[in-house]
Amino acid sequence: MGFVSTRTGCVAALLAVSFGLAAWAAAPSAARRFTLIYNVNNAGYIDVCGCKHKEVRQGSITRRASFLKQIRATGRDILLLDGGSSFFPVDERVKDAEKAEAIRKAELIVEAYNRMGYRAMAIGSADIAAGIDTLKALEKKAKFTFLSANFFDSEQKPIFTPHIVIEIAGVRVGIIGLTLNTMSRAYLGKAAPNTTVGDPIEAAQKSLAELKGKTDLVIALSHIREETNFELISKLKELEIVVDPCIQLGNHHTWLKDEAEWLVVKDGTMVFRSDGQGARMGVVDIELVEPRGKLMSADRMRQIEEAVKAGTAKPEEVAELEAGRDKNRFSLTRVSLEPHHRTDPEIDMLIEEWKKKIDPSKVARLEEQLPKRGEFLGVEKCGGCHQKVLAFWKETKHAHAWASLEETGDQHRFDCVGCHSLGYGQAFLDTSKVGGYANVQCESCHGTNPKHAEDPAKNGFSRVSKPDCIVCHNKEQTREEFNFAQARAKIQCPKE
Repeated sequence: MGFVSTRTGCVAALLAVSFGLAAWAAAPSAARRFTLIYNVNNAGYIDVCGCKHKEVRQGSITRRASFLKQIRATGRDILLLDGGSSFFPVDERVKDAEKAEAIRKAELIVEAYNRMGYRAMAIGSADIAAGIDTLKALEKKAKFTFLSANFFDSEQKPIFTPHIVIEIAGVRVGIIGLTLNTMSRAYLGKAAPNTTVGDPIEAAQKSLAELKGKTDLVIALSHIREETNFELISKLKELEIVVDPCIQLGNHHTWLKDEAEWLVVKDGTMVFRSDGQGARMGVVDIELVEPRGKLMSADRMRQIEEAVKAGTAKPEEVAELEAGRDKNRFSLTRVSLEPHHRTDPEIDMLIEEWKKKIDPSKVARLEEQLPKRGEFLGVEKCGGCHQKVLAFWKETKHAHAWASLEETGDQHRFDCVGCHSLGYGQAFLDTSKVGGYANVQCESCHGTNPKHAEDPAKNGFSRVSKPDCIVCHNKEQTREEFNFAQARAKIQCPKE
């Protein structure tokens, strides 16, 4: 499916992971559980990623909102964080002629983040591209905290909040923001005159001292260079997690080519990364048993447990398992925001109003959680008129898509449900009540048209094309090549 879990130990990427509430079942009973979700280098993107050569492009803030709504429906307590460089293009200055529109887009991102439930964001180097005054104005509109412990004004006072403590599921999480300290003087002088960016290690050390005794876990949203982050970890071993923007030699790595780059373990500290442009996100399920204890990979522990049961575990693995009992655990999953996440109606409406030059903060919220529920007719209603098509459909794999999830115990995995049911995230969210939305139905391929049943002649459906299919049948999801012509022949509706 569309997720890859990454383990420590061998730091290997898995193509299929038992991800969900069941994955927490093996955790110590005393564990407090929450889910960290993060992204880095959004770079001003509200739409899909900029790779036009891709057949299926990831991202968009409306898919992100839909995904977050779906994961919250699983019952998780979520801590949503942004690692910085969110509002403006990375490695580019905002031109004067484009500044007004760039700021408008940044305001849209802030309002979308407010509605998605972000709690904090580090100040990245690109966030000051339209000027420090602009960034301060955006901060006033935000319902989440702008963080930087090493960004100072002319009097050497912090311009933004250095750190905060957020309680989530009974866990006190300290969050420190750090800003790139190797920006050119010319850039900093133009974008943020009369300011300085200090030593991030000294600033982090000061924040850690002030947080002492107040936290159970500390996360650094550390928007600094990779080698500086590694130095930071070697000197400040109290950090449990560092969210790293992967800035190497001063250059932002917007895309991570190697899946192993998503997680690097340094001196027991977890260094998490993510692709930029909002294309992918990191999801970290955390099980905390002891305050301020290092995290161990839950995937690795389960791997060894399986080897022990099979009688193939090595002595050192058995020792590793024993050492890991009753310890803090985590499981990292990288989320690719593919079309199967659909879109969120409220964020769709927000964007449409923004395009009309309406202030995003003035756009009303949708009172109903799933306003598109009434747009879906369902296969049985379609079959009332198209009986031959219904009989044919029942013999296809599409008609048994939900059963295939139940066979593997994946019917509650939000990364699978969207492609094995109709209207997930739009018509229903509770996977235990899928009901008539189970399986790949007529509207999964043809789209919705609720007036079709009233007057079919005037409200027809367009022909199914390849873009309709690659929402789910794409290599990113299935790891297999998709031949549209061959596949269509197997499921094409018979003529009546």
